[in-house]
Amino acid sequence: MSSSGHRDPGNRHVRANAFDVLIRRNGWFLVTFYGLWASLAGLLSYARVDTADASSSGWPAIAIIVIVAAAITVGVAFPLAFGLVEGIPMVLARLYSDRVREEGREEGREEGREEGREEGREEANRAWETWNERREAAERDGMTFTEPPPSTNGTSKETLG
Repeated sequence: MSSSGHRDPGNRHVRANAFDVLIRRNGWFLVTFYGLWASLAGLLSYARVDTADASSSGWPAIAIIVIVAAAITVGVAFPLAFGLVEGIPMVLARLYSDRVREEGREEGREEGREEGREEGREEANRAWETWNERREAAERDGMTFTEPPPSTNGTSKETLG
């Protein structure tokens, strides 16, 4: 939106206030609004004409009933149409983005677990290699080697230095 308050016709995501419908959804909003408005006005008009006295059921009286019903139902059809056209896609988009985000988190957790397993394997291999080097060095020097091997269950007290 420019500083003069006019819309940029190239941007389909611009809104001026809370009751603006996105430009790309204007057609859906109008179809929904007019459909709801015509349905509600027709139902209200039918109910009013059906319950009216037979003496006041001439065309002028029916026209007034229809005009009043149409005016009354605008206040109901507008927020309903806005909620349907803007609210439902917004909620669905939020649910979808939350789902995608959670899938990404789970994927990241799994990658972290795999990296941790790999590091654990490397650490265990290093412990065995250093133990084996000390054992071989002791054999070369003709000494007895009594150090127990590294634990395979990860409870070794040995520190890698």
